[in-house]
Amino acid sequence: MRTTTRRTAVPALAAALAVTLAACGGGSGGEDTGGEAPPAEEPTTEETTDDSADDTTDDGATDDGADESSPTGESGGGSAPDDTTAAALQAITTAEEDAGGTAYALDDSDDDGTWEVDVAAGNRSVEVEVSADGTEVLRSENDDLDNDDRRALQNASTGLGQAIELAVADAGGAIDDAELDEDNNRYFWSVTVDTQDRQDVEYRVDPASGELTRDRDDDRDNDRDNDRDDDRDDRDDDRDDRDNDRDDDRDD
Repeated sequence: MRTTTRRTAVPALAAALAVTLAACGGGSGGEDTGGEAPPAEEPTTEETTDDSADDTTDDGATDDGADESSPTGESGGGSAPDDTTAAALQAITTAEEDAGGTAYALDDSDDDGTWEVDVAAGNRSVEVEVSADGTEVLRSENDDLDNDDRRALQNASTGLGQAIELAVADAGGAIDDAELDEDNNRYFWSVTVDTQDRQDVEYRVDPASGELTRDRDDDRDNDRDNDRDDDRDDRDDDRDDRDNDRDDDRDD
């Protein structure tokens, strides 16, 4: 509570005023005021309540440090899939702006987390190394660009970044690598996505239509893996049956 004291009159001021009024009255011949000074007013005290002092609630004590976790909710110890893909897409944009061209390949570089982005710029292929967060160019190197790749990029309606977004959205994982590839004179975006339940999933994205399909080679590899697993299970079952038969013969 804040207390404000206001004094409306003081005795010294009242006495001076009385003398002045008496002098004026005697000189002018006007009404007789009787020479009496007006009674001095008692100091008055006005109390005001500062509600702002009571505005602090119990919650205020905990609001300052209630949640010290990061804005993204991460607890550290590695990047989430969404963060990895976002960094890759940012790396593509950074490389394209630096080289002044169109990106057509993306790969993570070893274990340092940086990105290697190949950019087609005129007749040049520029390999740009970008920081892990995708915002800084670390180095670049020029090379010759294949004419067929250049024509395929000129005719593409779906870019490398769009192909990555399509594949990641379908697989629900994080981008591993992507590049412009060719099979039987047909160009496509080859995109590999890391997932939690499988090591990787490979996709093909049509540069003209944006159609997304699972890579046939990847499907065949998975089928072969499943067949090998089934064969292994069958052999294990047969071995168990033979062991059981031998045990039954001993009991007899």
